[in-house]
Amino acid sequence: MKRIQTFNQLIGSRRFFQFILIFFIFEATWIAFSAAYPQAFDESFHFGLIKLYSHYWLPFLTNQPPHSNVYGAVTRDPSYLYHYLMSFPYRVIALFVHSKIGQVILLRLINVAIFAYGIMLLRRVLLRVKLSPQLVNVSLFLFVLIPVVPQLAGQINYDNTIIPLVAAACLLAFDAIDQIRNKRPSTRTLLMLFILSVFGCLVKYEFMPVSAAIFLFLLYSAHHSFRGNIGALFTKLKADWHDQSRWMQVILVSLVVISTGMLVQRDGVNLVKYHTFSPNCSSVLSVNACKAYTVWDHDYKSHKLVVEKVNKVNSNPLYYVSEWIYWLWYRLFFAINGPSSNYKNYPPLPLPSAAFIVIGLTGLAAAIKWRRRIFRNNPYIMLFGIIAIFYLVALFAEGYLTYEYTDVLELMNGRYLLPILPLAAAIIGSALSIALRKSPRLKVVIAIGAIMLFLQGGGVLTFIARSDSSWDFNNPTVVKVNNVARHITNPILLNGKSHYSTPLWFFN
Repeated sequence: MKRIQTFNQLIGSRRFFQFILIFFIFEATWIAFSAAYPQAFDESFHFGLIKLYSHYWLPFLTNQPPHSNVYGAVTRDPSYLYHYLMSFPYRVIALFVHSKIGQVILLRLINVAIFAYGIMLLRRVLLRVKLSPQLVNVSLFLFVLIPVVPQLAGQINYDNTIIPLVAAACLLAFDAIDQIRNKRPSTRTLLMLFILSVFGCLVKYEFMPVSAAIFLFLLYSAHHSFRGNIGALFTKLKADWHDQSRWMQVILVSLVVISTGMLVQRDGVNLVKYHTFSPNCSSVLSVNACKAYTVWDHDYKSHKLVVEKVNKVNSNPLYYVSEWIYWLWYRLFFAINGPSSNYKNYPPLPLPSAAFIVIGLTGLAAAIKWRRRIFRNNPYIMLFGIIAIFYLVALFAEGYLTYEYTDVLELMNGRYLLPILPLAAAIIGSALSIALRKSPRLKVVIAIGAIMLFLQGGGVLTFIARSDSSWDFNNPTVVKVNNVARHITNPILLNGKSHYSTPLWFFN
């Protein structure tokens, strides 16, 4: 029992979290300095847009910029705030660093810092849910050992910004829930949450289901706490507004006006003019102009084959569900190179990817069994569940509609799950803690076992084990260091095969 207490003290300590954070920064920085540009997750696209916005002081583009057709209909792209904001550090970097590779590495390091800050916020979120420090640290350690996490964090990509945005939105939502339940709603908290949500949607419009889930849950909480008396709620909000300082009122109103104006300028105009938040490129530009945008051109050609009945779409949603689930899991753990090898990718290493399945399925079964104990009197956990459902439904719907249009299985990248995986871990972890509440020793054994399995190739080790020198920057030192790392790690990792042909593995 004393050993268990010692382990719990160690694994739940702040120092262990600091180790997790340092470990994550190390593995993401390894990717940032090692992986040849551009990496697979649209890095050249994001870097190109950052450079494009560096020529403008304001993000409101009235006309398609010259030579920008390769990025689609830039003037109507609803997900532009990341590129605009990142253009400012790029302007400073470009003054002193003239090498493209140097600029890329420095921007990658900024992305590592953004993601690392998101992990710090996630710890606050999970502790706020009243998870044990041990469960929080183990969950975050397993999270940073998912191979796609350092692969994403170590490159230029707007998905990195979504992690801290989701965490910050949850923290503000928790404050709002507590204030509403105590019948002391705060206009400051609600407006800050609104402003953050708008900016999140402008970074990536897929943030919308997260915002919708939060605000619908707050409406439900307000209706329940005030017993349907919405008038009393507004009276409290009005009184609280008058209690705010004049400076705070000015700041909040200014940010609301700015954020709303930016949202209307892109999303609002898109919705009115094109009847969608993200219009098709050919609705804004000519077909010939859009053909320069490779993503659009690929979908356009695929759709023509569908129309001409060369390709036949399997419209059964169950078929798409099975493929969707499989590929989301697969692309959480796979390794993928850039264009130097035509984006060659290798399947996941067996132990961490299998451990994820076992933990996920076992945790899901436990969550269903213990759902009342998990969600009862814990609105934070309930909010996590609603956010996850809204987000997954939106992701599935968008992917399925694209599949029907192109007959190509798209939008199945595991990195899209990263914003909600820590929230799901809170639900699954709570369920497993309840199931193992009478077996503290078994709980410790499972935690150690999970970590050991993930360390068998998780995190940056997947990149090291599956890659070769063609994946590295064309630099002798970089190639040498990575080759040494491969030589050291390969004998101690259960690599499995580079290709699988069993029925379990669809990809070969």
